[in-house]
Amino acid sequence: MNILAIDTSSAACVIGVEFGGRRDSNVRMSGRSHSRDILPTITALLTKNNLSLRNLNYIVYGQGPGSFTGLRIAVGVVQGLAFGLNIPVVPVSSLACLAQAQYRRSGQQQIVSALHARKEEVYLGIYKVQHHIARIVTAETVTDVRNIKQKLDGDWVGAGDGWILREQLEAAFDTHMTRVETDVHPEPDALLDLGIDGIKSGRTIRAVDARPEYLREEVASLPGKKQ
Repeated sequence: MNILAIDTSSAACVIGVEFGGRRDSNVRMSGRSHSRDILPTITALLTKNNLSLRNLNYIVYGQGPGSFTGLRIAVGVVQGLAFGLNIPVVPVSSLACLAQAQYRRSGQQQIVSALHARKEEVYLGIYKVQHHIARIVTAETVTDVRNIKQKLDGDWVGAGDGWILREQLEAAFDTHMTRVETDVHPEPDALLDLGIDGIKSGRTIRAVDARPEYLREEVASLPGKKQ
């Protein structure tokens, strides 16, 4: 099973490949130059590993939330490549990818991913790791930190630049995070982990159905937990 993974939801152009049980990757801080870098980076990574596009069985992509422009670039490339190759694609939440990456780094199994949206709004995802995969606890959302109603028990870590609002988020969750990392981005291994889980679980889609996930239409407070 040969898999290409792509994420341009952040300032990083993240490209990974799994083939024959091995992995390789290229992560480049592209800023606003994703459209220039993404195709040459994919070609270089495949060539380095003696692969061609025709060898691919699946394409995994970070569907967001994240940079509007970055998400559109990734989806456009994924649709073009996968449609031409007639292979399925696997959408992966960028918030889940942050949680999976945090688990791979620290072994921590309870993670809150937060990406800064604007002012005191964050894109938010709460995850617990099961069988080495970060699983969503409550639906991902974009919300004002003052609207968060859920309380967290036990040891949790935070991942993502939304944790620049650490004081407000900890107050909302009524907890003190064990650790917080704000300067992080989706990582190739985490993207591949989640993509392979999606393949095994049957969460593949057609190339023409690939879409960005902006979460902008889902502004709502998180459900509260009974005390």
